[in-house]
Amino acid sequence: MIGMKFKFKFGEFFLGLATLIVIVLSIVLWIFIMTSDQRFSNIGQQNQNNITKEQTRSHNFKSLYDLYIPTTSYGFANGNLCQLYDSKNNLTLEFTKEIKKAKATNKIKKIVDTRTKYEEYLNNPNYVQLVYPDEITFSLFNQLNNAANDNREFNRFFISQSNHWIYLGNDQTNEIYQVKIAGANFDKLRKYACNAKSKYPVRLVRLKEGYSPFYIKTMNAKVYSYLTNHQSYSYFVSRLLGTSGVTSKTNKNGQTVYSLNYYTRLRVPDSNSGEHNYLYTHYEKNKIPNTTNRLLDSVYYVHQLGLTEQDLRFFDADGANVSYLNYIEGIPVFLNKHDLQVKTTFSTDSINVAFNSVNFQIPIPFDGQTKRLKPTQDVVDELVNHGLKQEDIQRIIVGFAEEKDSSHHSLINLIPTYYIKAYDEWKSLGEWEKQDVSTYREADQLTVNEGGK
Repeated sequence: MIGMKFKFKFGEFFLGLATLIVIVLSIVLWIFIMTSDQRFSNIGQQNQNNITKEQTRSHNFKSLYDLYIPTTSYGFANGNLCQLYDSKNNLTLEFTKEIKKAKATNKIKKIVDTRTKYEEYLNNPNYVQLVYPDEITFSLFNQLNNAANDNREFNRFFISQSNHWIYLGNDQTNEIYQVKIAGANFDKLRKYACNAKSKYPVRLVRLKEGYSPFYIKTMNAKVYSYLTNHQSYSYFVSRLLGTSGVTSKTNKNGQTVYSLNYYTRLRVPDSNSGEHNYLYTHYEKNKIPNTTNRLLDSVYYVHQLGLTEQDLRFFDADGANVSYLNYIEGIPVFLNKHDLQVKTTFSTDSINVAFNSVNFQIPIPFDGQTKRLKPTQDVVDELVNHGLKQEDIQRIIVGFAEEKDSSHHSLINLIPTYYIKAYDEWKSLGEWEKQDVSTYREADQLTVNEGGK
């Protein structure tokens, strides 16, 4: 009896152990399946994103031209080179309408590669010039380029008296390329240039990143006003992350970070702060795209945001960054003193998109208010006296600074002011004058020394 009792208990022990093992294995298997399902779901989402980006890279979409419109026009009046603008007969929009129709009929041919010859083109009254604020690649508009994957860059179109030839210039390399085209007619563009309402005399001065317009005379630039609005944070959470499986966590600064599947995040500003800066991050292991694909992929992410794109334009491209600003009356609008509207940053493990949700909704009729702007050389001389050398200035432009109007919480005034890019940072003239420039110079020199080791 004692032996039978022992055997019975021994059997119960193994039966219980086997049951426990089965339960544990079931739990482990369940966790594995659930985790794998999330991973497979994320892989599927990444593949879907890649397909969408590949579609974007196919160039077959209208908004590529909308975002990559040249932002500045130049021509001659009374023997002087002038910056041209006409809100009714917009030169850059007319140019874009025709360049869409153009087809290259031969290969791109380099015809200039020296600074002397390049400046002859810049100062030739036989050309109307349409200029991007920074370089783009030949392959961005593939109908002008018969060679695939051509990452050579340009930032300036020269429109001659002929509709059969177009010239593309690169300010930094002093190179000009000639392309024979068919299908475009620039007669109306030339007429608009001749009759443009605003003609500001300028001289093009070579700075660190190319030629910037230096206004010769004092200008009384118009101050514009706009009613603005902002989409709610839930709009961007829904567009960028979806409506299910999203978690959130608020930090001590009041900012909330929304996450989806560990791979995608959106940082939202504190609703009580009055700020409207967001940061979208998507984690994925990948090579940094080449220049053309960075430009195209940034368009994809701009579309994902769902911002109003009517006046949004390509503005700057530094290394792995591609940035956009709103242009109003031909002038870029800086936010929060010097912020950009959208800035995409590509790295080997993530893509970051910093953006502001402001929408310039309703223009207020011009009330006659203006802002006096000094000649550009006077501004540069002031900066030099402050310690910012001219050779350290990358670009200088006139832009709009935001200023809140006390009469209405949604009303802002756009104040014309000089903006200067130096040491890879955009700041207004007033901001640079308050900076200790020596710290930038020391940091820049340290970077140069480290790079030389």
